[in-house]
Amino acid sequence: MGSQCTQLKERLLEQGLLSKEALADESVIGAVGQTWFSIIPGAQELECKLALLTGDSLLFGKQVNDVHHVVVGLLVFLFLILAAFHFKSALTQDKDGGVIPEAKFNLRSVFEVVTDYTLSVMRGIMGDKAARYFLPFIGTFAFFIVCSNLIGLIPGFLPPTDSLNTTVPCAVLVFFATHVYGFKENGMDHLKHMMGPVWWLAPLIFVIELISHLARPLSLALRLAGNMIGDHKAVSIFMGLTYLVVPALLLGLGVIVCLVQTMVFCLLSAVYIGMAIEHHDHAEAH
Repeated sequence: MGSQCTQLKERLLEQGLLSKEALADESVIGAVGQTWFSIIPGAQELECKLALLTGDSLLFGKQVNDVHHVVVGLLVFLFLILAAFHFKSALTQDKDGGVIPEAKFNLRSVFEVVTDYTLSVMRGIMGDKAARYFLPFIGTFAFFIVCSNLIGLIPGFLPPTDSLNTTVPCAVLVFFATHVYGFKENGMDHLKHMMGPVWWLAPLIFVIELISHLARPLSLALRLAGNMIGDHKAVSIFMGLTYLVVPALLLGLGVIVCLVQTMVFCLLSAVYIGMAIEHHDHAEAH
C-alpha cells in the first residue's frame, strides 16, 4: 500500500470513517470507489493523493474518501469533447450542411436526438427565443448527466452523478443562473415578485419564497443523486444473485431511470429559469 493511501486511511481513522481492521488490511483502499482505473498501476496511489489534496468536504466537513466522481467525470468530459469534435466534423463534411439526417443511426444521430428533444421541451416552457438562448447551458447538463448516469450501468464503472459532490455543483449553477438572468431581465421586479402583491404580507411571503428558492437546488441535487444510488445499487445486487435474464431486464429499467432523471433535471432547470424571466417574455408577447 502506497504512502498516500496510508495517510488517507489514517486520516479517515481519525475522523471515525474507517475501522482499525480496515487500516491494517492492505487489500482495502479506504472507502475509495473501485473502478477499472483502480487496476491501472499507480492509479490507486493517485486517487488517494487526490482525495488528500481535496481535504475535507464542504458539504459534510469530513475528509473526502471517494474520488470516483472526479475520475469518471473527467472520462465523461473527455468523451463528450471528442464526440463534439466528431459531430462538428460530420456536419462539415455533409454536403447538405446537416439539414437532412443520416440514413444510419450513429453518434451524430444521438447528438441530434438529444438536442432536438431538449430544445422542444424548453420551447414549451420558456418560448422559442429563450429556449435557443439557454440551450447551450441546459443542453450541456443534458449530455453530461445522461452520459454520467449511463456509464454507471457498465460493469467496472461508477456514475459521477451518484455523488452529491457532482450533483450539488450542477444544481447550484442552475440556482445562480435563475437569479442572475432573473435580475438581468426584470431588474428589481425579480425581487419584488418574491414579496407578493400585498405589501403588508411582503415579509412573510418573502421568507416563504426564499425558502422555496433555496430548496430548489437541494431537491435537484438530492433527487438525481438518490435515484442514481438506488438504481445502480439495485442493478448490482440482482446481477450478483443471477447472471441470466433478470440482469438484462434490470439494465433496461436502469436505462429508463437514467434517461428520466436527466429529463427531470433539465425540465425543472428550464422551469426555474423560465419563471425567472417570465416578465420579459410577456413583454415580448405584448
